Amino acid sequence: MDRRSKRALAVILALCVVLGGGYVVHAAFGPSRTTTDASPDAVASSVETPVMVRAVDPANPNLNGGVFVVADGKVRRRSKELACERVYFAAGRGICMGVAASGVDYGATVFDRRLRPEHSISLTGLPSRARVSADGRYGAMTVFVSGDAYLESSTAFSTRTYVLDMARGETIGQLEQFEVLKDGARFDAADFNFWGITFDPADSDRFYATLGTGSHHYLVEGSVGARSMRVLRDGIECPSLSPDGSRIAFKSRTGEGRWRLHVLDLASLADHPVAETRSIDDQAEWLDRDTLVYSDGTDVFVVDADGGGEPQLLVRDATSPVALRN
Repeated sequence: MDRRSKRALAVILALCVVLGGGYVVHAAFGPSRTTTDASPDAVASSVETPVMVRAVDPANPNLNGGVFVVADGKVRRRSKELACERVYFAAGRGICMGVAASGVDYGATVFDRRLRPEHSISLTGLPSRARVSADGRYGAMTVFVSGDAYLESSTAFSTRTYVLDMARGETIGQLEQFEVLKDGARFDAADFNFWGITFDPADSDRFYATLGTGSHHYLVEGSVGARSMRVLRDGIECPSLSPDGSRIAFKSRTGEGRWRLHVLDLASLADHPVAETRSIDDQAEWLDRDTLVYSDGTDVFVVDADGGGEPQLLVRDATSPVALRN
């Protein structure tokens, strides 16, 4: 079974949870099968910035993985309590999203700088994306759900994207409830889906995200406090702001279920592809102002943001990379 087939199986199992068929999932992924014992393998490179990752078992990539830090070519296990499908960390606070111990639900853990769990949050669907603002004030989570009335079939999926107060571990907003403006006018549709929040490093109230509607994938700029967003341009998925806030790395759709990593200049809204030519389904992270770090689903790579060079393998058997710049 190839990686795509395995992921499809995971989605089908997730659908069983949402539709009430949790016993099917429990049979396949009981409490003893929700977490893998896999460990990442660092590859020699010149990368200086430490990276937090989630371990992945290539044979079972949908299982929760332990949280590790890769630095100076060495891998260190940072927590025996956290196991995630998606992890992110900044300014002493982090989010770990994954399958709950029951094997039939999903949950998120907000953790501290010592990677000790502080708050638990129930999730309404399959974990997809997570981010924390540079000051640790806000967090963001996207999950896949099913059953919305506008969907053509019960097997179709939509998203929910939440903004969290990281100190309290509570949801303070859902993007689907924010106002959206396009060309100065109110913009709304029954099929709106949002995903992939990225926060402005200099102002955590300001964020960017993807708005999907019909065949469009809009880049939106928003304010948490104002609970509003405005459309900037089309063709942007899973945005990720650079450390200086001037550029956005994103997925550019090249076909059904296929993407190419690009970098957008926010001042001009012009973009260019990077040297990674494979289809990458990830919200890329900025390792530093010149380099992107991302996963192909089982391994972590780096590539120059300016479009030059070539991709380099950084960590085997790992996903969800987080640059530890602070």
